[in-house]
Amino acid sequence: MKFFKKKIILIFLFLSISKYSLSHEFWIDPTKYHLKSNEIAEANIFIGENFEGSSMPFDKEYFINLNLYAENKKNKIKGRLGDIPALKIKKMSKGLNIIQVESEVNYVEYNGLVKFEIFTLKKGYHDLVKKHKEKNYPNNFFESYKRYAKSIVSVDNFDGKDVDTNMELELIILDNPLINLNESKRILLEYKNEILADHKVSIMSLKNGYFRKESFRTNEAGYFDYFFNNETKYLIESVVIIEGSNKKKDNYAKWHSMWTSYTLKTPVK
Repeated sequence: MKFFKKKIILIFLFLSISKYSLSHEFWIDPTKYHLKSNEIAEANIFIGENFEGSSMPFDKEYFINLNLYAENKKNKIKGRLGDIPALKIKKMSKGLNIIQVESEVNYVEYNGLVKFEIFTLKKGYHDLVKKHKEKNYPNNFFESYKRYAKSIVSVDNFDGKDVDTNMELELIILDNPLINLNESKRILLEYKNEILADHKVSIMSLKNGYFRKESFRTNEAGYFDYFFNNETKYLIESVVIIEGSNKKKDNYAKWHSMWTSYTLKTPVK
């Protein structure tokens, strides 16, 4: 019975990944972003784009690193196979809690360069197809990818700050994004714990059913300034694409992409 359940979960997971594999966006979406101390936090993990996608069931073999950061403490998030929402967190701290999720490496197969070119242009890599051709790579090939995600959930109040969770690619909001919304907030992008300057970051927002997408580039210090609006859900994301391992164990992947996302919802005031 347990094996059968595991097989069903894997099939569901595969279908979810396959359906949205060319978009890759991966984000945490808590059912409530602002909680009282007696409430249990629940969060879906989505694959898709522009706030639309498939909710993934919990699978510890796919989500290889799940942690909760609060009050300078780090606690592992545990789950039960097949759970949707994937995350259920009973013990939260007052103030800001940072949920962190890291995925296993996955692969997408391209049949031709058209979709790959659309993807790379969208993410700010304007000459990658040219490099692909210069390297005499085939038109049909694999890309490996890995996903990193964070989300802010508050309990009782908005005290606290974001933390650097040491992920390979990570967004860090240097100023508390839930207070003093009349002031701009610095959003930092790090790659391998080093600032990533002059790199594209996209911000999607949703308020009262109205969707908006904006693009920014980090400055020489690796961040940009942004004004958050009240009572708005945000999905911030960025992508880094590097050479793939080109080894058998990685399906001879020619390119490797890393996706980082950050979700939050600002309060009414």
